[in-house]
Amino acid sequence: MEEQKPKRPIFTPIVLILLTFSLIGNVFLYARSLQHGKDQRIERGMTILQSGKETKLHFEQVTSGLDDLLNHEDMPTRLAAKSLLIAAYNKSSAVTAFIKEAETSNGTPFASSNRNAATFLEQAEKSLQALGNHTGPLTDEERSYLKTLLAVNQACATAMASFKHDTISDTTAMTIQVDKAWVQSAQKLAEQMNKPANVIFTDK
Repeated sequence: MEEQKPKRPIFTPIVLILLTFSLIGNVFLYARSLQHGKDQRIERGMTILQSGKETKLHFEQVTSGLDDLLNHEDMPTRLAAKSLLIAAYNKSSAVTAFIKEAETSNGTPFASSNRNAATFLEQAEKSLQALGNHTGPLTDEERSYLKTLLAVNQACATAMASFKHDTISDTTAMTIQVDKAWVQSAQKLAEQMNKPANVIFTDK
């Protein structure tokens, strides 16, 4: 009598195939998760770099504009300087974005007992729109306010002087997130904007 060979269970290769596909799927999902995380870090780094660059430019432009206002008494030059200042403030959202990212990296918001960055920028812009809209030289009150605001913006420009990231790339976007120097610059920036007792212009 011929001996019958035992039949190999059919489910064994099926299980192996399923396990293989499962492993491949898990590897794919893991790799995709890593790439997604990297993309998010690059995107955040780009935001830091771009907002920091624009913040630095903002305070340079405002400082220059305020200096022009103080040193030129004729109406045409004054209005031209005011127009440039208002244009700079129209792009000031980069300042708040930069500080927000720094606070995220810092883990806690920066102190703002008097005002935060957004309030400072809003009050300064409204004040600049209100003053100097008359013939003749600036009043003593206007000059005093402009000198105070100039000093604050000069301090802010100094705080941003160390931010030297002209090249924006995936690599710099990743590396800046482990660099704490820009966070310290943003903190100094917030401190300067919080420091004045009053930023609202009044001619009384």
